[in-house]
Amino acid sequence: MYRVLDTAYYFSTQVARTRRFYDPNWRKHIRDQSWICLVGGGCEWCAPDFLIDRQRFPFLAFEFVSRGQGKLELAGKHYDLNSGHAFFFDPHTPHVIRSDPADPMVKYFFNFTGARGRKLVAAAGLVSGTVVRVADARRMTELLEEVIDHALGGGPTSLQAAAAALEHALALCAESLRHPSAQLNPARATYLRCRGHLLRNYPLLVSAAAVAKHCGVSAAYMTRLFKRFDKETPLACLQRLKLSQAVLRLRQPGTQVKRVAAELGYKSPAHFSRAFKAWHGRSPRRVILDG
Repeated sequence: MYRVLDTAYYFSTQVARTRRFYDPNWRKHIRDQSWICLVGGGCEWCAPDFLIDRQRFPFLAFEFVSRGQGKLELAGKHYDLNSGHAFFFDPHTPHVIRSDPADPMVKYFFNFTGARGRKLVAAAGLVSGTVVRVADARRMTELLEEVIDHALGGGPTSLQAAAAALEHALALCAESLRHPSAQLNPARATYLRCRGHLLRNYPLLVSAAAVAKHCGVSAAYMTRLFKRFDKETPLACLQRLKLSQAVLRLRQPGTQVKRVAAELGYKSPAHFSRAFKAWHGRSPRRVILDG
């Protein structure tokens, strides 16, 4: 077992919501050449005033915009960011990342270090300053969700699994450099709109049907879209997001099961406990006791 944290000294505070992790023991893994030394990462729902302005950074960085718009400056070059854009920078690349206040970004970020990570990005052509539109943004989102889920899992091989999913995501970016993305068809655009609303608002959502209503489609049609473009149903996605967030909250000092259940929109602590144990394998109280 290992323990990841949900905060780090370099994480932005200009966020409305997050699913983030940081491995405080990453230095122990830096010499292991069998997998990327993953330091931290997650998903950030940027606040309207989100701004990162750094001359240097300790790690290699990969970021992916799943929704919204923003501006990027890498080594003096300027880019417009929107859904599907990925970019890379190394410790020596000055960078400015700014979210559009009218349409704040939802973006994934992952930081890693070590020889294997440097070799992989170099071999893939993903040098510092690379900006690419990912051809299969849906698949990229799936992979990055896997990275976060694995990292938050707490098992003895969870970080290795997270690193493997990240390597797959980097390979997908490299493939996109060679094959520009096609235009989204209307059905996929609707699916992405539904999934984006779910990803941004899952702590407050009480049902998948609420997502469909907000996005102006029927629940049955949204389910068909997820069946076509995803590997899980809207309900399964909503439950996974809620319960992975619950793991982090339960590990916080002084946490109460009933409070976490209420914050995540469950009807009762008993309902939450049953769902959590079925998904995680341990009860919420056991997670609190084990830390």
